[in-house]
Amino acid sequence: MNRDAALDAKIAEFLRELGRWGERMNLVGSTDPAALARHVQDALAAVPHLPAHASVVDLGSGAGFPGVPIAIARRDLRVTLVEIREKRIAFLRHVVRALGLEVEVRRESIEAEPSARFDFALLRAVAPPEKSLELARPWVADAGEIWIWAGAGIALPGARAIPLDSGGAILRAPAAAISRGTD
Repeated sequence: MNRDAALDAKIAEFLRELGRWGERMNLVGSTDPAALARHVQDALAAVPHLPAHASVVDLGSGAGFPGVPIAIARRDLRVTLVEIREKRIAFLRHVVRALGLEVEVRRESIEAEPSARFDFALLRAVAPPEKSLELARPWVADAGEIWIWAGAGIALPGARAIPLDSGGAILRAPAAAISRGTD
């Protein structure tokens, strides 16, 4: 099986588990295959922009977007999924085991003081962009970046954008430009 076929197979397995668990609990807004395909495509848009062996934290991971598809596509990354809701934690732990991913899953509030800092913090559908920056800043090393999946027409001063086929963008904000709130 070539790399793209292997990636497609793992993504399909993730989506099957998401659909199966989604029947019992509300993991995503819609389990419509087209909506899920957009979530995967938006997550995978980050993959070529993440440097090798980076540490990545997906804050408010929910059903695993964007962290799980990124971890599937980039086994070299050190991915951590952070979620507070127990049912979603159960799903994330299950899917990480089922897919054989080396991913850490933490049941933790993103508002709590983190025990470690990461190269990249990823947030999708957590809070408005400015609030997302504030929540993510303590999680990221000074040389790192905060990446926020945002809808069309949303921008942040000083952030670079990775356009998404869905019409939105991943807004990349350098952590050093954002106050930790203790300055």
